[in-house]
Amino acid sequence: MRVDFSQEIEPGDPVLEIPWTDPHRPKQSYVDVKRRPDAVFELDECRRYPELGQFLLHVNSPESSFHTAKCDVWTTKDLTLEERLEFGLPCKVGSYVDLLFDRADLQGRVEAYQQLASAIEQRMKDHRAAAQLEIMIRRCLFHLENRWGYYATIFVHAYGASPQEAESRWDAVMRVLAETLVSIDREVAWGGARPPAVES
Repeated sequence: MRVDFSQEIEPGDPVLEIPWTDPHRPKQSYVDVKRRPDAVFELDECRRYPELGQFLLHVNSPESSFHTAKCDVWTTKDLTLEERLEFGLPCKVGSYVDLLFDRADLQGRVEAYQQLASAIEQRMKDHRAAAQLEIMIRRCLFHLENRWGYYATIFVHAYGASPQEAESRWDAVMRVLAETLVSIDREVAWGGARPPAVES
């Protein structure tokens, strides 16, 4: 599987704002799945693609160092020439998830996101699938705290001879990606030692 990693952190590059609302679709707005895991089942994307819901629940679990901000999934036959030449298949399921660290100190460190992207790339590149994964580090404005930081957009594109085959392959890649993120998070001390666990 091809895995690419890049940065878009220059002036004029895309910026995420949290919380966000779509000005063209006011009902579309930021959902804090980390604090409201049941909200996953309210998202249209997760109802149409249940594997996305499972991914969000894994990544936003209480013990995870991450949380998510936006996501989408789509099916298309509108492929680039490069995709057609590389995969030789007519259908694609594409998706993205905006992923952030849950700790404010890590949200402001681009190095932590670079470390995460590198770890994902190393662990996913040997996964055999008609798919590609792209990680893009971008800037984020946290409105409530009036501060800037970073986030990572993770794109997953899977290909098949039919929409059903492409979706099946996409499901499989999303499961592996969720497991990979959980594994990386367990093994890496982001920015040094983890903060002590809070007993309830």
